[in-house]
Amino acid sequence: KDFSDQYSQNYPTNAGNFDNIHVTASQVNLSGWHASTQAGNKPYEWLIVLDNNGQELYRQEITDKGLGRNDVQNVYPYIEGANKSGFQVTMNIPTKMQGHLVRFVHRLTDDKDGNGNFIDLSSNPVLVNLEYNLNANGINRYILNNHINHATITVNHVIPSDTTDVYSETEDGKPNMVVVHETANPNDSIWGEINYEKAHYNNAFVHAFVDGDQIIEISPTDHEAWGAAYPANGRAVQFEQVEVYGANNFARELVNAAYYTAYKMNEYGMVPSLAQVNGTGTLWSHHNVTQYIANGKTDHTDPDGYWANRASRYFGTSYTMKDFFELVKYEYSHL
Repeated sequence: KDFSDQYSQNYPTNAGNFDNIHVTASQVNLSGWHASTQAGNKPYEWLIVLDNNGQELYRQEITDKGLGRNDVQNVYPYIEGANKSGFQVTMNIPTKMQGHLVRFVHRLTDDKDGNGNFIDLSSNPVLVNLEYNLNANGINRYILNNHINHATITVNHVIPSDTTDVYSETEDGKPNMVVVHETANPNDSIWGEINYEKAHYNNAFVHAFVDGDQIIEISPTDHEAWGAAYPANGRAVQFEQVEVYGANNFARELVNAAYYTAYKMNEYGMVPSLAQVNGTGTLWSHHNVTQYIANGKTDHTDPDGYWANRASRYFGTSYTMKDFFELVKYEYSHL
């Protein structure tokens, strides 16, 4: 038979939002709303906290519930009880949550203990109180005491976006680590380095360059770069530090490098952690790649020598990936 169909819009049956998640040193305050067409026989509400692997860390019954939300009713008039779908809860942070990336789950359930038949609403990932120490190293302390801020990221993709594809060494095609390089060229500027890679990208290129004044992204970080051999190329956002001179200039470059690292980690759901011999960790130097995962495909040791030289020359101290890790955590915590 001849017929003509007309389709309605989609009508969600389970909707909600965490409107506010405020983390302090010892507590988390959350508020939001959760409306569902299946909520009628589920009188209990629970807050459940999961780690990044989906393992439960904590749960607490929500007693401040059924709060008025006429704004929700206006958007979802077909969900019974949407006008009383608000909730708020305060929880104390257990030790095992500190410094971890977690998701908060609001659960509607028919079980007083938070199990049974349930409907869940999950938050975006939240980092809980990542600890850092900028006072242990003289350069980081100089950065802190002089209130050195990062530059703004400038996006100027001079490398053709179709040069590479998504990350080939990760399950989801997204990066899971950041590799820190330095150019090993004592006499070139940031734009001199960028123009060189623009002309020779078929041989090698990274995603970005930093110096004391600028952060310039030259290639989209949704695609691989060719800077550290595989498997690192298939896993990592990669950037180069241009060799700079002067104490303040070097300190500003480190801040820019740490900020770009933290920004990209946050963008792709990574939490700062040092490279490990088994290939885990999110923060890597090119030297770490050589040491742990390259299997002889690269022998570079940057940025170790450059950092050691500038740290000794200008500050009379040392600077290592462990020191940079503290700076990355600081920037990550202040995004």
